[in-house]
Amino acid sequence: MQSKKLATLLAILLLTVAASAATLQSDPVTGKYTGVAKSAAIGDIPITVNLKNDGGKLSGSVDTPNGPAAITSGSFAGGKIMMKLDAGGNEITINAKLEGDKITGEWELAGQTGTLELKRDGAAGAPSTPSAPSTPAAGGDPVTGDWDATVDVQGQEFPFTLKLKLDGEKVTGSSESAQGSAPLSNGSFKAGKLSFTLDTPNGAVTMSGLVKDGTLTGDFDFAGQFQGKWAAKKK
Repeated sequence: MQSKKLATLLAILLLTVAASAATLQSDPVTGKYTGVAKSAAIGDIPITVNLKNDGGKLSGSVDTPNGPAAITSGSFAGGKIMMKLDAGGNEITINAKLEGDKITGEWELAGQTGTLELKRDGAAGAPSTPSAPSTPAAGGDPVTGDWDATVDVQGQEFPFTLKLKLDGEKVTGSSESAQGSAPLSNGSFKAGKLSFTLDTPNGAVTMSGLVKDGTLTGDFDFAGQFQGKWAAKKK
């Protein structure tokens, strides 16, 4: 009975992820965007913007080469986006507009101004951005790539795919299964250990594992409700 209950909970989790993915697709704003912030003084800076729209209220963060900046307030109405960000005690103001998969607009920080151009990840023709320094790909990077994975709940296995990218010690990417997909957060890779969180409306799934010779083995915890093992092999 306990095994059946755990399997049911995991199925609910996967369906929840699918529902979240469907919501993202129907929401014109929510999603991950990549592009550049520009100004005559600082040149082009690659940025990644993670947005969540809740009835016109925006939240999320902006990742830059100098670290993340949290969105402290934001709104979306009539195709217009307004956001304020906390950049280490300095406030950044962004006024922009959404047209299809593109966000374009202006930013201001401590008297400096510039423009920004973003495109939703996965959209055709996304703009190329200057690369920030990262760990070497191919032989020297044991994390970046696609992984075939399974979670094991008392003998019952559920397959999924991990798409991972390593930048320094930071790991980004997504988890995909037949039921849907979801982005990873709080990802890190240190001393051969990978850890990340998968956020769902029913709770957070924390996963950790050891990377060795193209394989991953570790443990997961679903919102403290149940735990299990998981494993993956690099494609």
